[in-house]
Amino acid sequence: MLSYLDTKNVLFTRGVTFDLKQYLFVAQVVLGEDATTAYAMVYDTKNFVKETGTEDEQEYLSKFKKDADVMLQQQECIHLREYLDDAYHSDIQAQASTLEDFKYSVSDVQQILANLLHNRVGDGENLDDASIKDVISLLKMMYEQGALDSGDTFAKHFIQIHDAFNAVCTNCNHEFEAHAGIDCMCPHCRQVYRGEESEHRFYPAVAKL
Repeated sequence: MLSYLDTKNVLFTRGVTFDLKQYLFVAQVVLGEDATTAYAMVYDTKNFVKETGTEDEQEYLSKFKKDADVMLQQQECIHLREYLDDAYHSDIQAQASTLEDFKYSVSDVQQILANLLHNRVGDGENLDDASIKDVISLLKMMYEQGALDSGDTFAKHFIQIHDAFNAVCTNCNHEFEAHAGIDCMCPHCRQVYRGEESEHRFYPAVAKL
C-alpha cells in the first residue's frame, strides 16, 4: 500500500525531498491517471472541479500538458515515481500471491492477467508481446491456488452427501460417528462408548452408566 509518510522517510534517507503536491501528482500517474489530468487536479483543484465535464474540459486540460511533462522530468519526481512504481507493483504481486482467498470469473481472470503481464512486458510494449510461458505460468499459479471459476453454474446446484452416522446413542437416541477399537463420545449428551473391534459393536462405558 502506498504511504506518503513512509515514502517521505525512505526517500529522505536517499537525499530526495518532495512536497505533498508532488507526491499526490506522481502517485496518481503511477496509479494510471493521465499526467495532464493529474497535474490540473493537484495544482489547480478549484478550476479543475469547475471545468470537468464541460465542453471546455479538453481545452482547459491542454494548458497543463507542458507543465505536467516538465514536472515529471524533475529529479525528485523521477526518484519518487520509481519508488512508488516499485511499491505499487510489489503490492499487486503480494495480492496475487494470496489468490486462494478469492474466486474469479473468466472476465476477472482476463483483467488480472492484463495487470500482471503489464509488469512483465513493460510500458512501451503491447500485452500481445508477453511470452506464452508468462501467460501459462500465471494461469497455472491461479489454478493451483483454486482461484479460477469455470463459470459452470450447473455444478453449483449439487449438494454433498456425507457418510451416514454409524452409531445411535442409547442415552439420547441421537446418531453420531463412532470408530472401531477406540473410545468415543456422543457429542449430544457426552455418553462415552467403548468399541469392541472383534464384535464390531459399541458398548456404553461402565463408568458412565
